[in-house]
Amino acid sequence: MKFLRIAVGGCVCTVAMACGPRNVPELLTVEAEVSEDITTVINVNWMTDIDAVSYVEYGANGSFTYQTPLEKTADTCHTASLMGIPEETEASYRVVSVVDGEEYVGETQTVTTGALPIDVPAITVEGDGNDRFMAVPVMGSTTAPLILSPEGEVVWYWLDDRGLEVFRVRLSVDGQSVLYNAASVSGDPAEDSELVRVKLDGSEETTIPVPLLAHDFVEHQDGTIGTIVVEYGDQVDEETGEYIRGDQIVEVAPDGTQSVIWSAWDCFDPEDFVLDSTGWTFANALDYDAEEQAYYLGTRNLSSIIKIDRQTGECLWVMGGDASTFTFGSGSEQFLHQHQFEVRDDTILVFDNEGAAGTVSRAIEYTYDEQTQQMDQIWSYTADPALYTFVLGDVARLEDEQTLVTWSVLGQIDRATTDGDVVWQANTAMGAAFGFNTVLDSLYAD
Repeated sequence: MKFLRIAVGGCVCTVAMACGPRNVPELLTVEAEVSEDITTVINVNWMTDIDAVSYVEYGANGSFTYQTPLEKTADTCHTASLMGIPEETEASYRVVSVVDGEEYVGETQTVTTGALPIDVPAITVEGDGNDRFMAVPVMGSTTAPLILSPEGEVVWYWLDDRGLEVFRVRLSVDGQSVLYNAASVSGDPAEDSELVRVKLDGSEETTIPVPLLAHDFVEHQDGTIGTIVVEYGDQVDEETGEYIRGDQIVEVAPDGTQSVIWSAWDCFDPEDFVLDSTGWTFANALDYDAEEQAYYLGTRNLSSIIKIDRQTGECLWVMGGDASTFTFGSGSEQFLHQHQFEVRDDTILVFDNEGAAGTVSRAIEYTYDEQTQQMDQIWSYTADPALYTFVLGDVARLEDEQTLVTWSVLGQIDRATTDGDVVWQANTAMGAAFGFNTVLDSLYAD
């Protein structure tokens, strides 16, 4: 008889194992409990008597809608955090172990999630035409990164009491944690701003101090994080007597090393633009194309979207505003003071805060050609009745060509068809605002 010491659920157990080779795993114990830190996350721990890779199938009310990622390494001690179940809901789950390509399914068990904290704002929903999870922060009396189910229910949350704002929430590329930025852009940028990483079950929070963080960040596949950071130049604004404020793209390597990839001064001269009290460029949105090794940066005060070479810092093109290298085609309306955008193969979708007549915000889409530097408007969406979001705002095109439009300061998300019909709508409690909206392809990776 051989004995093996295994840690499960924080305890070390000694397990008797049969001698001789075998390839049929036996589940020795399976334990599940609701996380003490996030009441909608369930931690499952289990042991197998031989090395196996495993995953957990689970879902609400008897279903098995979701599954955790298949473990990368065979072992006898296993753990997983189950995400996506709403508050006070019975979840069914079963362990699936894999040995030599064969799957062995354990018995079905159940566990019930807890209630949400009272500080988590209520979300109300109309319509049932949504099928995507969303990572989106709320701001107001409560600041909290959230993950919403397709039904608009809060299935993950983290209450942030730093006194800063949270604009972007992402699942980490390794699927083990949630990332968000705690920053300040409503007034002066914060010296104590941070990138925050929270384990899926809330059992650990780690931070990376990055002074003067702005609205947005992205994470590369190797764990490097690209961020927007406010940069003060050495020129003084004659009207305010303050140093001119621009922006940088700063990368944070997995070891914490920080390096400047790009500066607004690399491409522009503030003397060529009318300065604003919120700063000169006021960058507010960031995206990244891994294939082209290029950042896309939105600048509110320049009303421009810029394509930047990651290796050289060169501005490859500028779309919109006085510095635009693109020409808008006849009949095309230009965006103004835009925030989030989505660059696609040959189109770009923009949340246009102030380009429409009157106090109206909209989603607007253009075709564009990098060779001819021509762009033409092909679609726009305005809410009915019209809505105005003076800051933030987000857009995302889905596989069925419908569009998620986030009216941030109004606390509303629309899922609209190409004809402008709203098939699904979510609203926060009165006084709460949404930040940027990250549509999730998976519950365990961005």
